[in-house]
Amino acid sequence: MAFDAKPAMSQKPRSLGEIIDDMGLTRTHYLALALVVLGGLFEVFEQLILSALGPSLEKSLGIDASTLALLSTVSLIAIVVGGISGGVIADMLGRRSLLAVSLGVYCVGSVLSAMAPNSAVLGLTRIVTGLGVGGEIAVGLTYLSELTPTKVRGVFVSLFNTISAGVGLFLAYAYTLLVIGPLASAVGAGDNAWRWAFGLLGLPAVLIFFFRRYLPETPAYLLSRGKIEKTNEALTRLATGRLRLRSGDIHHYVDSQTVAVSESAQHERSAFQALKSVLTRPLRRRTIALGIAAFLAWGAEFSVVLLMPIMLVNRGYSVQGSVAFTMVQNLGGLIGCAIASYGGFAISRRTVVCLGSVCGAAGVLAFALFAQGDTLILVLGFLFQIFVLLVNTTIWTWAPELFPTRVRGFGTAVVVNTGFVGGALLPLVASSLLQGVGEFWVFAIVAVMYLGLALAALFVPETHRVPLEVLHGSGK
Repeated sequence: MAFDAKPAMSQKPRSLGEIIDDMGLTRTHYLALALVVLGGLFEVFEQLILSALGPSLEKSLGIDASTLALLSTVSLIAIVVGGISGGVIADMLGRRSLLAVSLGVYCVGSVLSAMAPNSAVLGLTRIVTGLGVGGEIAVGLTYLSELTPTKVRGVFVSLFNTISAGVGLFLAYAYTLLVIGPLASAVGAGDNAWRWAFGLLGLPAVLIFFFRRYLPETPAYLLSRGKIEKTNEALTRLATGRLRLRSGDIHHYVDSQTVAVSESAQHERSAFQALKSVLTRPLRRRTIALGIAAFLAWGAEFSVVLLMPIMLVNRGYSVQGSVAFTMVQNLGGLIGCAIASYGGFAISRRTVVCLGSVCGAAGVLAFALFAQGDTLILVLGFLFQIFVLLVNTTIWTWAPELFPTRVRGFGTAVVVNTGFVGGALLPLVASSLLQGVGEFWVFAIVAVMYLGLALAALFVPETHRVPLEVLHGSGK
């Protein structure tokens, strides 16, 4: 049922957030979620492909664990650069267009990776891929948080990670097994099966058409740029669930009175001041605290995920066996994401992150001490991945809620990509420990990371089910 425009023009002006909250969910919201999640799903494939193909790359290109960790680091640094720059561009030029551009960039990078003759060239192509992946992550979170009503905002944003990461963690390894196994045999790929695994990840570029043609820009961004008529058009598409409109179909939900009472219409005096505000009071503390949490969370996840197949091979498992074990372990992440999605609706962000982090520390120590034999490796790895994705998904949900519209893209990018810095640097430490003193100390360091993460979360403001207009209204 279409949303009635009349209440939006009542005597008492209502903010943009109140108007969106009264609309509820429509077909347009679900389409936006589906398209953003599909892009995110393949983005997770891109993040995990080096881990999944690690043993194959060792065999074909002579890459050892340290070189693999270095390739991962290069990719993640590129994700950071792409994410930060993408956040700035999204705040200046819009959320929707950057989603399409980022998707195109990482698809091109993946195709180029398939043609890499050696590890050095592969590193360069992963830089291209990382630039696109980084832009999509932060902007996707920002896009969904601005588009959805307060009541379901946490659920929608967490679903981005639930489906893309929770399902993606499993599907990335299932995809790799399919390509290096049956597909490689069918096409006679032999030792070059890893090239097919990279190359086929260029196919999601077809989604660009749907991003650009059907998704509306967020009303919050449009209002922040003073585009009242475009804001009304986007709101009409949301309210009616119709993706194509005629000029006469546009309802006038907002006007100059709405601008006066809406947080998204409040501007910094310059773009530089808007970006600077993320690292000055009152936003500085939340940026630093959640950034530290993300740094430790991503660092812990990538250390374990990247090195797990290699550690299993060192224990005597085959290449395909190590990938299969890691794939099954990562199914736990889907449960963790599902719990986080429920938590996004019913439980405070701080509670979920702190409890999940403590359980993650206990889980990784249990794996280090007791994971001997097939059953315990699978079960304890599965349980650990529950807490990994529970924490990470909640951080993804939390980040865009902490910043006002004018810098939401940039602020979210700073937090998320601080996480990727951790994901880039800490696996280097972990790989050195693996080669130097053994795998137990890799898991011990990861446990310490999770305890530090729980402490950092205590300093982040709670945002659970609080409207963005209230969180970032005048004087906040």
